[in-house]
Amino acid sequence: MSKFDLDTLKMGYIIRYKNDGSMFGNAIQNKQIAEGFSLDDSQYIHVEVSGGGPDSVNISFPKAKDIDIRKAHKGREIQILKYDNPDFLIYNKRYKIAYFNARLCNKGYDVGGIFSFIFKWIKQSNRNYFCSEGCAWSFQKVFPDIFGDKTADKIYPASFNTKYKFVEVCKCRIPE
Repeated sequence: MSKFDLDTLKMGYIIRYKNDGSMFGNAIQNKQIAEGFSLDDSQYIHVEVSGGGPDSVNISFPKAKDIDIRKAHKGREIQILKYDNPDFLIYNKRYKIAYFNARLCNKGYDVGGIFSFIFKWIKQSNRNYFCSEGCAWSFQKVFPDIFGDKTADKIYPASFNTKYKFVEVCKCRIPE
């Protein structure tokens, strides 16, 4: 595991948060495993698009908000990922991804969307987002084919993996 360094967190990078062992975290991890994701990817149960340095948009209940990850997620183990596409860095499309994600601030959390993973008869919101849905939507605004034919509401935190060309920059722990 690397030492935590704010300079590693660039705008548009993905921050994946490891399961903290909570009941909700374990339920997400088990659902991802049931969906066929590897244990390594499934152990990451929350994602955010980095705004660079300590800044991020945390899409969680009750609404999405701008946060300082050092305060909101202190002590959490994270994996920092970047999208392995030349346009992501060369043409700075990562900034547009961060912009689209920032537009989600103050939107309500898509509770129905989370439950629709378990209960297919529950409808997800078309106005609100859950964490991986908001991240996927932001990426799809810039790279429409990134997840193939999957819509943003079908993307899990574990989906941000090598299959979709996300590569690890580092793993570290946010200091207490």
